[in-house]
Amino acid sequence: MYDPGTMVAIDMQLPPASIAALEAEPDEYVEGTFKVAETGGTPATIGAYSAPLTVGIRLKGGASFRDLSGKAAFKLKFNEFVKGQKFLGLKKLTLNSMLQDPSMTHEALAYEAFRAVGVAAPHTGYAYVYVNGVDYGVHLNLETMDDVALAKRFGALEDDQHLYEGAYGTDVVPGGAAAFEVDEGDEGDRSDLEALIAAAAATDSSFTTRMEAVADLEEMTRMWGAERYLGHWDGYSAPNVNNYYLFSDAAGSFQMLPWGTDQTLFTWWMPFTSAGGVLFEQCLEDDKCAAAYAEALKATRTAVAEIDLKGKASVIASLLAPWQAQEIAESSRAPYDAEEIEDGLDDTTYFLEKRPQQLNQWLGIEEPAVIVDPLPEPAALPTPGPVAGPTPELSKRLEVDRSKLGRGLLVTRVTAPVAGTVRQVAQIATKSGPLQACVAEARVDALGATTLRCRLSPAVRKRLAVRRLVLRVETRLEPDAGSGSSFDSSLVLPRQS
Repeated sequence: MYDPGTMVAIDMQLPPASIAALEAEPDEYVEGTFKVAETGGTPATIGAYSAPLTVGIRLKGGASFRDLSGKAAFKLKFNEFVKGQKFLGLKKLTLNSMLQDPSMTHEALAYEAFRAVGVAAPHTGYAYVYVNGVDYGVHLNLETMDDVALAKRFGALEDDQHLYEGAYGTDVVPGGAAAFEVDEGDEGDRSDLEALIAAAAATDSSFTTRMEAVADLEEMTRMWGAERYLGHWDGYSAPNVNNYYLFSDAAGSFQMLPWGTDQTLFTWWMPFTSAGGVLFEQCLEDDKCAAAYAEALKATRTAVAEIDLKGKASVIASLLAPWQAQEIAESSRAPYDAEEIEDGLDDTTYFLEKRPQQLNQWLGIEEPAVIVDPLPEPAALPTPGPVAGPTPELSKRLEVDRSKLGRGLLVTRVTAPVAGTVRQVAQIATKSGPLQACVAEARVDALGATTLRCRLSPAVRKRLAVRRLVLRVETRLEPDAGSGSSFDSSLVLPRQS
């Protein structure tokens, strides 16, 4: 079942008592039945179902949580009510609803990229889910990281090994060990995690030296390099510090494993260095570790190209298309229509095309700047030539007045360090390439904030009337003296009905 090129059908049955229990406590397992069928690739080719098994079923999800009235996500536990029961060697199933990923490709693609750079990551497939005969639509069938999955990668776990789950804001800081959830191992003995926290907090030697006995830094830098290259703004190396595992070997040395990658592959604005988890930030301050991280970014860029992640996105989209069509036609729970799904795939493709160039720029590899602009030449954002003098830095913060969006205006404020002209170009990604949304400029006579008013084009306003859009905004300062500076931002514009 764990192949991105496969779709299975899953049928679950929940009696009224179990439904009532899930409504009261969605995180608690209730009794239900489970069966699965292979398919030939379309809803008309669902084969014979396996014999039903009595299993534990609960709902899952944080920001994307939905109850049974919506497109719910599920966790299944095969041995919850039948001791020792497994299915195809598995103890658990995880069925993600992909509510924050209109393309429905991000998790499958991201985990494949992590594996390609040698980071242990779950495998994925797809499942079309029915509950009590009701259509719940396309779900990601995500391999659960438990002792079964870990044993396949690292061998059978010993008594003193652990798998810790890091949720939002949980980090390796003094006093922070208790905040981690213990998914595998002895909950009462967290001495391996305490040793990692103590090493991170110490100041008696370099970060690389302190980590030697408690962490596989070579693996961790590959983990962070893949996170950042894939735009995982909700992972460990991001400011949120979220969605990761810490796995200790028998000697107490940790690796870091990824999780929660549904919002990767569209945040093309995400920088390669900025605030993140404690270990990531300390790595960037250590010359040896920072160099390893830069090499990890390069390795991710190479791996993504070699496995042709863009091509795989297209293959997965073709697999999902008939099932997505059924979900839209048959299920009131469908979170996206066909156009939104297509736009999500466009965003993914655009990210994969843009990211290598962004990394090259960060590494200092000179490339000519290219702005794709389908509108007439006067609307293009001019690129200033080199001018002698200091290089002022434009404040990389874009304030947005969202109250004006309903009138088709993008109103933003930026802070410029010197006198000059601030210009702005906004675009959206489409299947045929980037489409310009608007262009604006404002004069700045001295240090301070300035407001730019950018009227969205009719084509973009028409799209915004039926679905939400991801807007890429490039803001550039052309100072009266010195060379210019610019930064990219990504704005999610809600549907304006």
